[in-house]
Amino acid sequence: MPSPSGPTAMLVLDVNDIELTLSRDGAVLYAEPGAAVVSPEGVVFGHRAVAQSRLQPRLSHNEFWHRLNADAVAPAGPGVANQADLVYLQLGAMRTAANLRREADLIVATPSATSEGQLALLLGIAGEAGFQVRAIVDAAVAAASAYAPAGAVKVVDVTLHRAVVTELETASSAGAATMRRAGVREVAAAGFAKLLEGWVDAVADRFVEATRFDPLRLAATEQQVLDQVLAAVAADQATAAIEATHDGGSQQVEVHSSVFAGKSAQRYDLLLDAVGGPATVALTHHANQLPGLAVRLAEVGHHVVTLPSGAAATAIAAQSAAIPLATPGASVQLVTELPARGGAPVEQPVRAVATHLLCGHLAVPIAALADASEHPACLDAAPLFRLRQDDDGLAVLASGAATVSVNGERLARPRLVAAGDEVRAGEHRFVLIAVADAGG
Repeated sequence: MPSPSGPTAMLVLDVNDIELTLSRDGAVLYAEPGAAVVSPEGVVFGHRAVAQSRLQPRLSHNEFWHRLNADAVAPAGPGVANQADLVYLQLGAMRTAANLRREADLIVATPSATSEGQLALLLGIAGEAGFQVRAIVDAAVAAASAYAPAGAVKVVDVTLHRAVVTELETASSAGAATMRRAGVREVAAAGFAKLLEGWVDAVADRFVEATRFDPLRLAATEQQVLDQVLAAVAADQATAAIEATHDGGSQQVEVHSSVFAGKSAQRYDLLLDAVGGPATVALTHHANQLPGLAVRLAEVGHHVVTLPSGAAATAIAAQSAAIPLATPGASVQLVTELPARGGAPVEQPVRAVATHLLCGHLAVPIAALADASEHPACLDAAPLFRLRQDDDGLAVLASGAATVSVNGERLARPRLVAAGDEVRAGEHRFVLIAVADAGG
């Protein structure tokens, strides 16, 4: 039964280890990554641990929420012998941050790929840490039930060590529409930690090309790069200035987000294989932050909607009457079906259709060009690329020997483009723009 203080007063813990979030009534009490540094002096968690992860790699851990088991931690530390100990201690850090002095009722939102054995262990650890877990809810089901359109939906989420594709279907129960889990696929290669390694490597390559300095040779500069890449991705920066400072000197490179998208292309392809054919795809906040993923999904024919940050916790608070809460000592249920509330999704913004190709200071109607080399700004060039309009939209295709890239990513096959995209071919830079009819 709901607690006397009201259904929304209960704590909700979202155990996505990119950012473990404890909230109540919409107020976030704790939001930190599932990371730890274990030293003889003690254990630090969250952002402080991430900020030391390249400085103390042997003491750093970020798999304990993913594993949720009793595997040993080496080297051990004060109160830490295994992975479960780290989960217990971070739950304690949450209690401290939330100023919880007594046992607290809790609903857990968990990734769809979490196993029954892991859930059972989490229940035991949470109880030892002073939490009374009243229900466990599939996070994808919760978020989609409130924000995704009715019908068949695939929710894409990403945690530190895997991406998860949850297939949902709309059913009818007692005359009301419900959204329920119908299948789950996980893609270990598309976990955030692996993607992040690739982005850091891509930045290091830029440093070597531009300055001959490799920031990965030194722990201090590697940590600087990691911190700035994380900040750039979180802020959805189109271009990030990454700086490495060492021995009184400083080097800086600019990296476009398309570089990160290109570096992750093969891992994204594995994720797209798991999603399957064209469908309505709902991206969680963490998945939507991955550079280029939403665009890649749209390019292959998916209808993409994005779920707001905190969607699972917000939905659980709103759906509390439909969630069976266990009484003390009773079995805790895993909820994989909730009423479909039909919330309005936040869709990917529709980009303007490009009408002109800009090179230098001259824009030419796309319809007037058989090939970009016919643009007056580069008439001396060999064939470069073509722009083809068909039912799927405007696509760019390489047509000559020149190296062609779109938004910094080398063009290997036809790619859909829109106003605002940049195309480089040989020494020429083009921008696709939309010219409005002032009299329309």
